[in-house]
Amino acid sequence: MDTELAPLYAVSGAPGAGKTSVQAGLLAAGNGLVVMDIDELLEDSALLGVPIAVPEAAPVWPAYGRMWRRIIDMTRRSGHPVVFLSPSIPSELRSATGYLLLDCDDEIRADRLRARGWHAAQVESALRDARAYRPLFDTVVRTDDADPKAVAARILDWTRSIGAAAAGRA
Repeated sequence: MDTELAPLYAVSGAPGAGKTSVQAGLLAAGNGLVVMDIDELLEDSALLGVPIAVPEAAPVWPAYGRMWRRIIDMTRRSGHPVVFLSPSIPSELRSATGYLLLDCDDEIRADRLRARGWHAAQVESALRDARAYRPLFDTVVRTDDADPKAVAARILDWTRSIGAAAAGRA
């Protein structure tokens, strides 16, 4: 099938960056934009009872990424642009229209994660992830200086600028 796909905007961020917090703002102001979070299908870190959101499940992560790619592409074939929220970009989504990193100060991230009940080792792992992600992205939206609604507006401005640039190349 050679169908034109609507844009896919990949938004990443280590735990505590604010991905879940911006979801409502993206949906409210997105004007038909479909917003998906990689964790939405999980229940207690598992998919259909199979643990997936744990380091030991790394061998099944590519299959999970492929499943998400299929779900996303079904939506995009219908003409709906998608914002996909994920801690990192699964390799199956490397052909997204654009990539953006949500980031915040490490101390703010640590405070957010401790407020969720994360223990010290989990917080340190998230901080390591954040440090590793920073050099990988050209576009960064900060989440430590604004409320989630304002951050969502920044993300939507980015999707519009990427969409306008893509339309200009067509």
